Amino acid sequence: MRVNRRLQWARLAICLAAAAHYCSVRAADADGAVATAAAAPVAAAHPDAARDPAAQMFEAGQRALSNKDYPAALRWLRDAAERGHAQAQSALGGMYLAGQGVAADDAQAFSWYRKAAEQGYAEAQANVGLMYAHGRGVAMDDEAAVKWFRLAADQENPAGQSNLGVMYLEGRGVDRNEAEAEKWLRMAAVQGEPLAQHNLGLLFRDGRGVEHDEIEAAWWFKKSAEEGNADSQTQIGIMYREGRGVPQDDTEAVEWLRKGAGQGNALAQYYLGVSLAEGQGAAQNLDEALKWLTLSARQGLASARDYLWANGNISVESLK
Repeated sequence: MRVNRRLQWARLAICLAAAAHYCSVRAADADGAVATAAAAPVAAAHPDAARDPAAQMFEAGQRALSNKDYPAALRWLRDAAERGHAQAQSALGGMYLAGQGVAADDAQAFSWYRKAAEQGYAEAQANVGLMYAHGRGVAMDDEAAVKWFRLAADQENPAGQSNLGVMYLEGRGVDRNEAEAEKWLRMAAVQGEPLAQHNLGLLFRDGRGVEHDEIEAAWWFKKSAEEGNADSQTQIGIMYREGRGVPQDDTEAVEWLRKGAGQGNALAQYYLGVSLAEGQGAAQNLDEALKWLTLSARQGLASARDYLWANGNISVESLK
């Protein structure tokens, strides 16, 4: 299992994303590990923008950022950040994290996120937690990560809630507590956080901290999949393929597996390849099946390597 995805955190669970927002991390294992949510950038207008120069600078910076005019965005956001504008400080941290308009610098990113977080800005608090959890720009410190995730979560920030749930699930910086993990993940999931929805689906699928319920698992996977989460697209595809939690439907399975495979999920690529090789849910297409199975095998999925070898003595090394 893991903590969030779009700073790019490694497999565990956490990953920071580019400038204006974070993404989630996900598990590396074939079953789909738990991921954590990343704090998203806030684009809401400052209520005092009409009379606050810093707020006006922030809004100008956000407009430039949305237009990918990074030099202008950096100039406006830095001016606002140096005047103490919390959202600008957080956005500036995102630019340093992603290397937008400036050389990527995790230490600078952390510094600006921390300034905003200390002013009580929830999105920045969640991002500070992520950086502590992954040791980016600061020494890894799970207890500090939990502290900042909790501060954000207590303000109903979905990224903070989701990541706090993962920390409880993993027993990082806090005693492992699956019931507490489910509580925080559910809070984030009902706010529409795709990673929390995916992780909640995994809890119900595996009966961790909750009663095993594949119907509930499928419901959460589908919610997350509809938001574009590749891991959930893969899981709901497998559930349709096997008739677990949803009616068995090979055509629906292929549709979702294709979405996950297109985003690079090795497990989705494997199942899609098998479906195409066997004409299950789609017309048989051996060339396309070979393509997806090879992509999966090259990511190290043993099932794909075994399938290729068992069905043609094909080794990944022999393929260009």
